[in-house]
Formats: sequence, structure tokens, C-alpha cells
Amino acid sequence: MSDVACESCLTDAQARLEAARCLLCDDAPCVAACPAQVPVKHFIRAIRFDSPRRAINLIRERNVFAGVCGLACPVDELCVKACSATELSTPIAIGRLQHYAAKTELESGRMPQPGAADGKKVAIIGAGPCGLAAAAELARLGHVPTVFERSPRPGGICTYGMPPHRLPRDLVAGEIEYIKNLGVRIETAAPFGARHTIDDLLAGGYGAVYIAVGLQQAATPGIPGENLEGVTTWKTLLDGACAAAFGEGDEPLVTTRVLIIGGGSVAMDTAAAARRLGAEDIDMVCLEAPHEMPACRDELDSTLQAGVRLHTRSMPLEITEENGKVSGLKAVRIDWKEPDKFVPDNAEAIAGTEYWLPGSMVIFAVGAGPAPELARALPGVKLDRGGRVVVDPETGAASREGVFAGGDIVSGGGATIVQSVAEGRRAAAAIDAYLRG
Repeated sequence: MSDVACESCLTDAQARLEAARCLLCDDAPCVAACPAQVPVKHFIRAIRFDSPRRAINLIRERNVFAGVCGLACPVDELCVKACSATELSTPIAIGRLQHYAAKTELESGRMPQPGAADGKKVAIIGAGPCGLAAAAELARLGHVPTVFERSPRPGGICTYGMPPHRLPRDLVAGEIEYIKNLGVRIETAAPFGARHTIDDLLAGGYGAVYIAVGLQQAATPGIPGENLEGVTTWKTLLDGACAAAFGEGDEPLVTTRVLIIGGGSVAMDTAAAARRLGAEDIDMVCLEAPHEMPACRDELDSTLQAGVRLHTRSMPLEITEENGKVSGLKAVRIDWKEPDKFVPDNAEAIAGTEYWLPGSMVIFAVGAGPAPELARALPGVKLDRGGRVVVDPETGAASREGVFAGGDIVSGGGATIVQSVAEGRRAAAAIDAYLRG
């Protein structure tokens, strides 16, 4: 793509050669392994016979974020892992082929034409992958979706949470433009609760409301020293870095020696962003051993190759200070009380294994939670103790009539982009059924 050197981009010839290796399995285990149920063997067959346009049409029937997922989806844990070709040689590069099909179509400039709408309006709160996927499917079903997004740009984590070296900005923008051309209206800089509430939307002619706001509040482990100068979160750093790339502010300031707490994909993105912003020495502290970490293998490999030092099976105890500023981090080695249960409550400190790491900046990358103000904007909607929306697991319907919810604000986080897309499509089907009685 134009704004980043994309090593994953295939040429036409490379794509056809790679597609020709596909076994076109009858049972297609790669399809079963895809949360969005993308018809993998059929779109690969289309590429094989030089029809990338048919390929992208097949993909987008199931996944409107085709190109994004081609690059950012953990394919090694999903479709590629299930590929039958592994038994003969190497698995088919399904993600790269999907990205090729999307990139080829976007570069052609072709866009869909909106279909006929029946006038039933639906409000979607949150323009991340889940909300936009729901909006796209609702438009295809003949409804009139409007998406309200608090940020200046739509896309959620695709726009503000993933660094450009992983996800090219023009690819994200192109796929969002595709969604808009389906008949989806997106209103940005429209924070939910400030300009719109559930009452306003339902009284304003919207037949249903879908809450897909995600988790807006970065989590912290609650250790001493969190309020020191030099302590921040992954969300502040990544949001700031991405916003600066759009000219929406200055780049976040990063010191030369950074300590990152966390071991998931967001921690790997945080390390990459910190390095690009000037960090020279980076230490990462996490509870999990390398084989237990939630980050994808390729992300972890890239992080280690970039020189990040990993301190695994470790629990942060305290951020130390000097003159009111961060000076380092005290940590302790841990073991698991119960095997194969990788959560903080299951960690047990090993006496006598305390250690200290020097650093002038600490970045928490340990997840996120609902924004505190969300409850005030959702009168009549039941929330759990953690502030997440309680829904019917079959339909996504919340406790208030006409209100649905999905994505991280229901699950509590951890979903991949493709899982969010699949959930958005399922929600659209339930909303469509509700609107049609």
C-alpha cells in the first residue's frame, strides 16, 4: 500500500502461483476455522483463475474488512493452522491472498452501489469493526444504518489502535469507504452520552440501537506508583501515535528506557510504537511464559527481533520513583496455582525471587474496561458488575426493548478483528428479525 512498505503484498503472478497450491478440499477445514466463515477455497480458486474481483466479492459477503483481516488476523491460529496442505508441504498463505484480493479491488476504484432501503433506521454506537460490520450487513438487508463514533475518524482499533507498519492507513480508509458505499452513514466526533442517548435515539425514529462501543478505559494492575510522572497506558500511547499520524496532535513523548507490563498483542504493538517514538531500551514484564502468552507467535517473534527484553512468569509489585518520577519497577517471579489457567488471580508469587528493573517510563498494556460514563447514557439497560452490557446470548438483545449490544462491551475484550466482524453480522441478523417482527 502507498503509506507503508508492505512485505505481505503479493504480485499478480505470486498470487496465482500460491492459489494454485490450494487443494480445494471438499470439507475445507480452513472455512470451519474462520470465525466469519469466509469461503476460503472458493475465493482462492477465483484468484487461481485470474479473477480477483470475484474473489473479493466472495470474501466480502462474509467479511467487509477483508484486507484488514488479511494482514491483522491471527491466521496462524485460525485458517492457516487448519490448512490441509500442511500435510504435504507448507500451508497456503490464506491471509496474504485475502489481502491481495482486497488491495487489487481497492486500487481499481470500484465501489458498490447501495441497494433499496425500506426506511427502517438503526443507530449503531461505535465505528469499530463490530459496529461497522453490523452496519454493513444491515444496509445489505435493506435498512438505513447510521453509525455514531466519538473519535474524529471511524475504524476503532484499526484506525487508532494498530500501528501503520502492521495496518496501512489507506487500506483501512478504503475498506471504510466500501462500507459507506453500501449505504452506511457515519457521524464522527459524536460521543455517545454527550450528544446522543438511548432515549434520544429511540424517540428520534430509530427502530433499534446497537451498542458496539468497545472498551474505552485502559486497565491498570493497581500497584503502588501508578500515579507517578512517566506512567501511562497502551491506549494513551497508541491513540496518540495514530492521531499524530493523521495530524490530530503531537506525538506522545517516550523516554529512552521503557518498561511495558503485559504480554498480549496490544503489548507487542505498544513495544513497536515505543521503539518508533524513540525508546532505545525496552523491557516487557508479563505473567505468562512465552508459550502461554496471548500474543500471536509472529508478533512475539517480531518483538524479540526488535531487541525487546522479555521477563516472563513475572508479576509487577511496585513502580519505584526518584524525585516524583519513575525510576524502575519491582517485580517477582510467579507460578500458577492451577495449571493452564493464565489469569492474574491464579498467579502465586515465589518467595525470594523479587527483582528490580531500571526505567524512566512504565506503560500498562493489560487490557481495558468500559468507560465510567457509559452507564449514564444507557438508562434501562442492565449492566453487570464490571460495567458490561448484559444481553441474551442468542440474539444480543439487551434488557431494554429495541436495544442490542455486542463486541467487547459484552464479552469484556480479547476478540480478534475477524471475531468482531462475525459478531457484528450475527447482531445485524437479530436486529433485522426484530425490525421485521
